[in-house]
Amino acid sequence: MKYYLDIDGQKIPLQIIEERRRSTRVALGTKHVILRIPKIPLTGTNIDKHVEWAKNWLRQLKATKPHVLERYQSKKQYQDGAIYTIGKHEFVLNIKRENRQSGTIQYDFKGGLNIVIPNKDSYDEQLFIQSLIIKFAQTYFLPFIIERVTYYNVQYFKKPIENIRLKYNKSNWGSCSSKKSLNFSVRLFFAPDDVIDYVVIHELAHLIEMNHSDRFWKIVADIMPDYKEKEHILKINSGKYDF
Repeated sequence: MKYYLDIDGQKIPLQIIEERRRSTRVALGTKHVILRIPKIPLTGTNIDKHVEWAKNWLRQLKATKPHVLERYQSKKQYQDGAIYTIGKHEFVLNIKRENRQSGTIQYDFKGGLNIVIPNKDSYDEQLFIQSLIIKFAQTYFLPFIIERVTYYNVQYFKKPIENIRLKYNKSNWGSCSSKKSLNFSVRLFFAPDDVIDYVVIHELAHLIEMNHSDRFWKIVADIMPDYKEKEHILKINSGKYDF
């Protein structure tokens, strides 16, 4: 069973699962809140009691963690003529539909993104546009991340780097391989510059310590003493920093 809960004006998707259990439990799923309730004959009134309990639980959770429900915000809409913002960068979306199978995206260097998509009904148009914008962002922001990596490497590390890549990654903000390849999530560019710099420093520190030992964190702290604040910003805005 699926419901939508109104939590301070935000519609939160709720999935109710009946199972053999004695107590009620709430968990934050990726796409919806999950309410697990005992599998017994239920009337509408009893279900409402469980739902109301879940609603109160979510309100209390949000009071202590204000950003915890941001993951359930409606996806961004890509409309012709709309301004799309990634961090400090604004782009005007110029979307056209043509009789074709593939899509294209081109930057006009005046702030416009010229997007051409197939004119057909049998696909998710918004998801298709999103994939094109992500592809563009990986190319557009690559010089920016290379510049930040180069700056901090020259200033503090002076280590050889095999390559630097931008990917669309939701499992982490960056990674460093044993072959000295640095990968960063393009989602980072929704974050402030100092937060981006923290992730750069974090991954560069792995060129010295391929772990999260005390030695590793000392390297990070010596360069950015308030790094924990940056980590907190990434944690509470993980759902917001996305396409």
